[in-house]
Amino acid sequence: MKLENAIKKLSKFGKVENSGALYFAKINNSIVEFMRNGPVEAGYGITCIRIRSVIDNDDVMTDYFAGTWCNTLTQAIKMATR
Repeated sequence: MKLENAIKKLSKFGKVENSGALYFAKINNSIVEFMRNGPVEAGYGITCIRIRSVIDNDDVMTDYFAGTWCNTLTQAIKMATR
């Protein structure tokens, strides 16, 4: 999925914010996030689609990565809207 289409799809469920190459939106008590795969100008797709709880955070010191990795953005959105 292209970056522009992913942002448009996710914005239907919440305000999409970005931090560098990471894009995310809060849906209910979950955060759906994905990363841009390449430069914005080149029109690349997305990668690393994940859903996690609002209160759960990564801990790089212990190799703990919060949340569940998803195959598609649709799958992550469905998990968040249950």
